Amino acid sequence: MTDQQARRAGTFRAAIALALAAALPALAGCAGTAAERPAAAADQRQSGVIPFTAAAVAQEDGGYHLRWTAPGAGKVTVYAGHDPAAIPRDRAVGQGGADGDLRVSGLEPGRRWFFALVPDQGAPLVVADRGLHLPTAHNLRDIGGYRTADGRWVKMGLIYRSDQLDRLSDADLAAMGEGGLGIRLVADLRTASERQREPDRLPAGAEPIVLDVAADSKGTLGGDMRKAGEAIAAGKGAEMLVAANRDFVSLDSARTSYRALLEKLEAPEAGPTLYHCTAGKDRTGWATAVILTLLGVPRETVMADYLASNDYLRAKNEATYAMLAKAAGAGPLPGGLDRAKLEPVLGVRPEYLQAAFDEVERAYGSFDAYVKNGLGLSDADVAALKARYLTGLPS
Repeated sequence: MTDQQARRAGTFRAAIALALAAALPALAGCAGTAAERPAAAADQRQSGVIPFTAAAVAQEDGGYHLRWTAPGAGKVTVYAGHDPAAIPRDRAVGQGGADGDLRVSGLEPGRRWFFALVPDQGAPLVVADRGLHLPTAHNLRDIGGYRTADGRWVKMGLIYRSDQLDRLSDADLAAMGEGGLGIRLVADLRTASERQREPDRLPAGAEPIVLDVAADSKGTLGGDMRKAGEAIAAGKGAEMLVAANRDFVSLDSARTSYRALLEKLEAPEAGPTLYHCTAGKDRTGWATAVILTLLGVPRETVMADYLASNDYLRAKNEATYAMLAKAAGAGPLPGGLDRAKLEPVLGVRPEYLQAAFDEVERAYGSFDAYVKNGLGLSDADVAALKARYLTGLPS
């Protein structure tokens, strides 16, 4: 083999390895009646009803861009702070009306900022940029800040999803610990081989827990890297991801792992929790879909959160495709590997998550039955999770 052939073969192996690292382990496993509610004319601030129907924060040009919609809220005053549970209200950073569009600048860089949206009429809402923008944890984000079907909101600053943590820089590690996100529990959804090959770096004070979603997997999708690599090169990546998402529902190890995660979240001593796999999109994606759906977030919002992995991983994946294109410039790569064959594995598609929800319907009849009979959670468990992670009263 010539030096050029050796380099091209190495590029092929690297691209396959990256795709498998992102996807193979995933493939392996791969209230009250209307009469009981406050009257519409009642003071909504006292009733705890949050008037915001939409709210979002994005970092732009060194500052923050806030948008919200709050019919009937009157004037909305905005305050900023680092602790979502105790944002000081001695100095406002801006204000707006029922349809707000506000840019905030001049805040101290390097720490996460939360914003309290305080309306004249109705209960306040705390929001933040969902993405953490850490250079060594591309897909790390808050799963809060979503509105439920009954008008409540998922609290921010309590539950985080992420990709692998083995490559965290010291600065990013510090940002996740005390004085930053304050992570208290890290749930690793990866396989034993992944954990051994790329062990987590944990923020100080964080308790690690292993929840191997794919432990019970068998056959090609259960760890045969050669066969899985051949399947990707043959253009069958999408088929494998669809099958993997069904496994997240049907495998005993998957149900056990997701149940354990929910039990940890429900525990009275639970603090800010992070769960992750390798790319933070498949095993982590279903975990997030389960949590948000259980809390009452609409399916279209759950799907949008799932598909957001494509945005958070775009720069990382584009670097992989560029490496592949450079190697392919001298001729076809072994196995005909190209971007079109890698994209289904390095990204996510609606049909992947839909396959999991379809499996829930097939095996259990409904999502509620899956939660009760598949994950083993009682109505009291679900109520406790909602009480802990939702804010506001049903509208």
